Amino acid sequence: LERFIPHPLTSAAIHRSSKPLIFDGRPYTLVVLHCASAAETAPECCVTLPELQRAFAARYGAGHEAAVRDVYGRIDFGAAADLDADRLAQRLHIALEAQDQDHICAAVEPWERHMCRLSVALSQPVPQRDIFLQLLEAVELAGFDIERIYLRPLLRGGDADDFTRMPVMVATVYLALRRGRKPSPTELDRLLRNVRMANYVPMDDLFHDELVLRHHFSLEEANLIRAIAEFIHDQMAYVNRSIYIYSEVVRYLALYPELAHRIARAFDARFNPGADPEAALDDPTSEIDLINSGSPEKDRIVRSVFHAAYDFVRNVRKTNFYSPDKAALAFRLDPAFMDYYRGLDETYIRSFPAETPFGVFYFFRRGASGYQVRFAEIARGGWRTVIPALSSNELEKFDVFDDARDELFREVFVLAHTQHLKNKDIYEGGSKMITLLRPVEPAWIQPALRQAQRSIFRAFLSLINCDETGKLRDPAILDRLGEREIIEIGPDENMSDAVISWMGDVALRAGYSLGSGIISGKPGAGINHKEYGVTSFGVLQYLLRTLQELGIDPARDSFSIKLSGGPTGDVAGNEIKLLLAKDEKGKPRYPGLKIVAITDGPAAAYDPDGLDRDELERLLFREPLSAFDPEKLSGEGAHLLYSQVKSENDREYHEIVVRRRGKSRREKIDRDDFMRRFQHNLTCYADVFIPAGGRPSTINEENVRDYFPEGKPSFRAIVEGANSFITPAARDYIQQQGVADVKDASANKCGVITSSYEILAGLMLNEEEFRAAKAELVPQVMEILERRAKREAEWLYQEHHATGEPLTRLTDRLSREINQMNDRIRAYLKQHPEFVTDALVKSHLPRLFSTRYADRPARLPAEYRRDVVSVELACRQVFAATASDPGEQLKALMTEQERAAMR
Repeated sequence: LERFIPHPLTSAAIHRSSKPLIFDGRPYTLVVLHCASAAETAPECCVTLPELQRAFAARYGAGHEAAVRDVYGRIDFGAAADLDADRLAQRLHIALEAQDQDHICAAVEPWERHMCRLSVALSQPVPQRDIFLQLLEAVELAGFDIERIYLRPLLRGGDADDFTRMPVMVATVYLALRRGRKPSPTELDRLLRNVRMANYVPMDDLFHDELVLRHHFSLEEANLIRAIAEFIHDQMAYVNRSIYIYSEVVRYLALYPELAHRIARAFDARFNPGADPEAALDDPTSEIDLINSGSPEKDRIVRSVFHAAYDFVRNVRKTNFYSPDKAALAFRLDPAFMDYYRGLDETYIRSFPAETPFGVFYFFRRGASGYQVRFAEIARGGWRTVIPALSSNELEKFDVFDDARDELFREVFVLAHTQHLKNKDIYEGGSKMITLLRPVEPAWIQPALRQAQRSIFRAFLSLINCDETGKLRDPAILDRLGEREIIEIGPDENMSDAVISWMGDVALRAGYSLGSGIISGKPGAGINHKEYGVTSFGVLQYLLRTLQELGIDPARDSFSIKLSGGPTGDVAGNEIKLLLAKDEKGKPRYPGLKIVAITDGPAAAYDPDGLDRDELERLLFREPLSAFDPEKLSGEGAHLLYSQVKSENDREYHEIVVRRRGKSRREKIDRDDFMRRFQHNLTCYADVFIPAGGRPSTINEENVRDYFPEGKPSFRAIVEGANSFITPAARDYIQQQGVADVKDASANKCGVITSSYEILAGLMLNEEEFRAAKAELVPQVMEILERRAKREAEWLYQEHHATGEPLTRLTDRLSREINQMNDRIRAYLKQHPEFVTDALVKSHLPRLFSTRYADRPARLPAEYRRDVVSVELACRQVFAATASDPGEQLKALMTEQERAAMR
């Protein structure tokens, strides 16, 4: 079909002849397919609003007039030209249900004579050709014949960021009786299950061909094995990524369908809500050990893959796999799953920090997968989405994606671990969430991104959304963890304000324990990081203390800075804004500053005289670095390097503008030359390097010496504004050369502190109160950020001078001391709740909650009050010696007012 239809479908219809046609003595079934592509236009149809409302009321009763009126202007009458008011109302009914959902909505009407009607609706569809084909496949695999089918885009979308009014595709499928009998309820249930998977389950890979078509797995069973394969690859990449490449893991699992089916059956027995919860798990271990193809090395690898698959099943604690309304799979795993891979090879052990996470979630859907890793019971951290670019060279089209896939689990693990060290000042431990998006054509990136984020968020929420008794609200989820989980997330790479607001609204409507507090950084009833630049504000405090250490007075002396991350980025953009800030008289706060180099995704810029301040200010949060006016370059050798690939006479090239002898010249360079220059743009000299954007492990053991041209450091100090930009081994080398390096867990911490206060404030204030108090609340939070950043920066440099210990190790030591003390105090407070007083809770909060809203701390959940007091006292303890007895120790950490409140 895709070969014959050059454009995405706008509608499609199929008709099948009721009797075979005889041609050349052979019977044929005639199938007529009509497809309208984007190049075609359909005639307008006129069904008035009153006509449609009357038809809707006749079918579905009164009370829907407002909903029909709201959607009427978005009906694509060109796609509904053949429908009268009654039939349009029938299609509109299911479209209204689907317009704010990401799962497929489907319903079967009662059978009439020889056929019935299946109605299907989905919002924000993937390319329509895929949906059409997969819908046909899903119905056929369920054992039904299609007499005719109509696929039409019934509703246009509203605002692109309004996820309650998304465009809707509606399919009407007329099913014929097979073998002259009506289907059973079980067969109809299988039909609906199949159809609901058409938009998030692949039906074009080896698993589909081998397991579904050849060995008659159900679509659900094959998709489970598919999800397990992705998970196994993500772990095995740290055992031996040359052997356990994804395609090989898939091939091995497909080679032994009987064993794959055993894995699926074991999973079903464990998590199907209709299964016996006390039944023993069907253990295929002995059969796995019998695998023998005659190739010992291959058999060892295949056995390890199947043992990993069964280990996955054993370590799942809850899943939404059996929930009917989903568009992504979610699994809560016991982190003990890592033990299996640790036992395979020490390479796996060396790939991660030594600590084991508290909990791990894994997500999977067509075109996307990801994880959420946390290191404490109550934890928070950002959710980033990685979107690898497609190469223009067909021979390496997915290379960037494959590299990101290999690193996915380590990236989220290391980031969560860093977050845990960073979160020492707040009641939440550290976590991180990551999604990897499979590359798509540029026009589909945003729809695919939004659909993946929404689908995965709903799946995640279903595994942590409990009622007042602590029981999961979704009855289709069999909970083998048995504990309520309270989790917060925050914004990170590739997350828009619209998605942030939507997540808060969905969690609130679903009855989640934190309501909209599940997500921080909301633009309205929240403290948006980009708007207030809170992370960059913290980085600035460490930068100022570092400049003091270097003997530089930024208000009077000349100094230079180089940054990764561009003018539209959260951390980099706000850091540039703070560095270029002016005083009340309109004069630069740092007149001697020169920003000599910036490297961002779209471009890399260098100017030894300092990049033009006015031009950088013009770009801030408006345009990428590639929009920098090259005529503003001034120093000898200054350049602007563009990432965009261009083509001329079948030759691909990049452009660079170089300034030589007072003139700028535009040149063409090949891919390899571009990459060398791009990667070395930040090896020029600057007093301080601020990584403020970029991928984890950008500076690593293999390239760190590039930043020491001719053996000399290209910086005197580093202040890490981006998480995990430098690997631990590279940090050690940098500091061994005498360069001061303030680690991300210190310099980057103010964003998460802000999010913590946003969530606490949201739990104590309703949305209207939050908005009214925001102008007072934000400055108070900024005061706390400044105080905590300065206190830690001073501690780091004092300890560094006293002990000679590298700054990055001092950050780790400080974090571990506070976290360990926090654990001990929390355990003590569980036994002695009398210490958890309003006075101590308020001492941790902005002044607002000791003045205008002094009664509100009582609204916090008991575990939040306990953990707030615990972290407050733990931080005090690290900076002051106290008595050894726990009770006396806590009292010594309290003010007289706090002790009186306890009494």
